[in-house]
Amino acid sequence: MELREALRDYTRELMKEAHEKGAPVMRPLFYEFKNDDKVWDIKDEYLYGPDLLVAPNLYEGAVSREVYLPEGSKWTDARTGSVFEGGQTILVEAPLSSIPVFLRDGRQAYLIGKI
Repeated sequence: MELREALRDYTRELMKEAHEKGAPVMRPLFYEFKNDDKVWDIKDEYLYGPDLLVAPNLYEGAVSREVYLPEGSKWTDARTGSVFEGGQTILVEAPLSSIPVFLRDGRQAYLIGKI
């Protein structure tokens, strides 16, 4: 419930944009990062709107996973507050109880610790 409330205004903005402009709420990485050749082949990460990169664990028994952070932005791990330069692949903890989420360029910083 806390996460849903934290994302309420952001989700409302996304729904308005979807209604008025036809922009998808859940987006493949290439939707926002057309010039980053690496994102065109990534199938296990997505963006929730333009600012939240979601990288779920898709494999039973896995406790970590590699996450590619698109170039041209800095990315903040919503769980830890650690900041990473885009254009690199990092290894993150990814237990089934916690989905890795990254905030683009420090946007939505109020979500750190709530995701």
